[in-house]
Formats: sequence, C-alpha cells, structure tokens
Amino acid sequence: MSFEGYFINKKNVMYSLVKAFIVLLFVFAVVFFLWSVMKYNKIKEEAAEKEAYIEQLRDENEELKYLVEMPLDDNYKIRIAREKLGMCFPDEIIYYTDLD
Repeated sequence: MSFEGYFINKKNVMYSLVKAFIVLLFVFAVVFFLWSVMKYNKIKEEAAEKEAYIEQLRDENEELKYLVEMPLDDNYKIRIAREKLGMCFPDEIIYYTDLD
C-alpha cells in the first residue's frame, strides 16, 4: 500500500465519522424538538384546565359573596327553604325530571 493511499483511506474514514456525527446530531435535534413540542402542549393544556378551574372558583366565590351580603328578608328565606330544604308553597305545581 502506498503512502498516499494510507492518508486517503484515513480521510474517507474521517469524513464518514463526521457525516455520522452530523446525522446523529440531526436525529437528536429532531427528537428533542418533538419532545419539547409535546411537553409544551401538555403544559398548555394543564394551564387551560387550571384557568377553567380558577374561573369556576371565581363564580362560586361571587355566588357566596352574594349570599353573604344578601339581607335576611322573606325572599331569602323562601329561596333557602326551596334550595336547601326542598320545600314549596301549597298551591305550586311541581314537575319532576330525571335530569338531576
């Protein structure tokens, strides 16, 4: 084997190693990008769920504030009797559904 052939083969091996490294780097970059996108979507979905939960708690909080600030008049007593105790007036017509 000639002296030139020895270096040419070494260059080919070196180029092959560089190409393999670049390909592996590209594959790693693609995998990392896909993993990051999936993680971002998961975090975004969790944030949306938590925002909906916060909105629900705000609504409940507003309703409770309304109940606390409401005066203890006859309408309040009637509403509590209907909601909490299931009571009604004698002349009312009651409809039952299976929705509850």
